[in-house]
Amino acid sequence: MNHDLVMAVRTIMAAVGGAFLSITIPVLPYAAVCSLMVAADTFTAWRLGRRVARRTGRAAAGKFQSCRMGAALGTLGRIYGLLLLAAAVRRVILLPDVTIDIVRACAAAVCLWQALSMLENEASCSGALWARIARRWLIDKTERHTGISLDELHRD
Repeated sequence: MNHDLVMAVRTIMAAVGGAFLSITIPVLPYAAVCSLMVAADTFTAWRLGRRVARRTGRAAAGKFQSCRMGAALGTLGRIYGLLLLAAAVRRVILLPDVTIDIVRACAAAVCLWQALSMLENEASCSGALWARIARRWLIDKTERHTGISLDELHRD
């Protein structure tokens, strides 16, 4: 009796694991690219903090903070969930003759979002000509990332 129960649990776990892998493995290349984009965005946000710290003299603004890393990991979790959900929609809901790859479209949207965020990070608190031009269309993230108001930076 006990042996039969163990074999049944093993069989069920193998089936669940196989189903999970069949959805996860096709998503892995997209998840890897999105992970690199999030890592690059985190790096540019850290560089923004260092620029602000040099400009204002506040050393804490340029330090690596675990809450920021937690936010990046939360972002990765949401992106992975989105990609897995898109793969499930493609497999379960979309008809076989639909040619749009929804996972690729979601990954491209995430990469565009992260690229814009990196551009905002690099343009914020920078005196370069390209940065001043870019700030006309992009958000200045200095205040949000460091807690230092923009008015304080403009007075310096």
